[in-house]
Amino acid sequence: MIQYKIDVIKELKRVGINTTVAKRTGVFSQVTMRRFKEGNTAISIGALNRLCCILEMQPRDILKFVETDQDREQILQVLEEYRQKRKGE
Repeated sequence: MIQYKIDVIKELKRVGINTTVAKRTGVFSQVTMRRFKEGNTAISIGALNRLCCILEMQPRDILKFVETDQDREQILQVLEEYRQKRKGE
C-alpha cells in the first residue's frame, strides 16, 4: 500500500498554497486537494510531479510503500492465475 510520509496539506500551506489558491491557479483540482486531505494516494503522476516541484521534494520524500498481507496475497494470486492461464495455452 502506498502511503504519504508527510502531511501534504500542511506542507502546501507552508509554501502558501491552500485549496483556493490551488483551484484559482489550476495547479491542483479540488478532487486532488481532497485526496491530499484524506490521505488518499490515488493521484496522477502529473499531480505528483507538480507536488514535487512545488515542495522541492522527490517522490520518495512524499510517498512510501508499506506492504500488507492483503496486498501481497492479491498480487501473488493475480500472478499465479496468469501463470496457470499461460500453462494451459
